[in-house]
Amino acid sequence: MKSLYPKEHIAQGYYISDFSVGFVLKQEKKGKTIQIKETHLNHLLFLLEGELNVSYNEFKNHLCVTDEMIFVAADSSLVIETYTEVRYLLLSFNNQLSLLEQLDLQELKEFCNERNIFNKLDIRPPLHGVLESIIFYQSNKIHSRQLDEAKQKEIFLVLKSFYTKQELARFLKPILNQDMDFKAFIIKHYMDAKNVEELAQICDLSIRSLTRKFKLHFNDSPYRWMLRQKSHHVKTMLADRKIPMQQIIKDFGFSSPAHFTTYCKKHFEMTPSAYRKELNGGGK
Repeated sequence: MKSLYPKEHIAQGYYISDFSVGFVLKQEKKGKTIQIKETHLNHLLFLLEGELNVSYNEFKNHLCVTDEMIFVAADSSLVIETYTEVRYLLLSFNNQLSLLEQLDLQELKEFCNERNIFNKLDIRPPLHGVLESIIFYQSNKIHSRQLDEAKQKEIFLVLKSFYTKQELARFLKPILNQDMDFKAFIIKHYMDAKNVEELAQICDLSIRSLTRKFKLHFNDSPYRWMLRQKSHHVKTMLADRKIPMQQIIKDFGFSSPAHFTTYCKKHFEMTPSAYRKELNGGGK
C-alpha cells in the first residue's frame, strides 16, 4: 500500500522541534565498511538481517547478528564492517534525557556500578512490532519529525516494559554515565562562574561544546539555564528576611542597588522590597 500524499508527510513545515531524531533503513552488501559520521548524536542500531562487526571507542571488533541491537552514545566513532549482506535500522537522536526519564533514570543509575563492557540486546517480539511499523513508513517514504519522535518514544516504552532494569542499565550505561558526570560537575561548579564564558573555562570546554552538552543533558542553553538558577537563588535569599539586601547585591555581583532593582523588576515584576514582602505573605 502506497501513501496517497507523500509530499505532505515529508514537508511538515509547521512543526518545530528542539531535538534531532531520525530513522534510516539501510541495506548493505558483504565486505563493506561504513563509518557513522554523526558523532554528535546517539545511535541505536537494530540489525534486522545478517552479521556485522562493530567498533567504537575502546570497543573493537564485536560481532552483532540478526535480531540484535547495540547502543552507541554521542561523541563515539562508530565503524561497521559487514560480514554478510545486511539490513539494519538506525535511530539517531539527541534528546536522551527526556526519554531516559521515561525509563526511570534514577533507578537505572543504581545498576551502573560495573565496569564498562560492550553490551548488546536481543530484539524481542514487542520491539519487532514497532520496528516493522517504522520500516513500513520508511518503505512508503512517509517521513516527519512528529512520526520519528513518536516512534522513538514507542521504542523506549517497549524497552521499559519488556527488558529488565539491569539489562537497560548495562545497555545504556554510556549515556547514563555521561549524564551523571556532566550534570554533577555543572551542579557543583556553576556557582563559581559569573557567565557562560567562565563556566566553559571551568569545564575546560569551548563555548560551542558546552552549549552542545547542555542541550543534550539539560535540554537548554547554558545561558538560559544559568539565568534560571540565578533567579532561583535570588528568590531564595529574598525570602529570608535575615539576609540584608546589600549581601544579595554583593553575592550575585550586581553593580548597584539600582541594578538589582532593575533585575527584580524584569524577572519578578516588582522591586526587591516588594517581592520580599510578597514571599513572606505580604507581612512587614
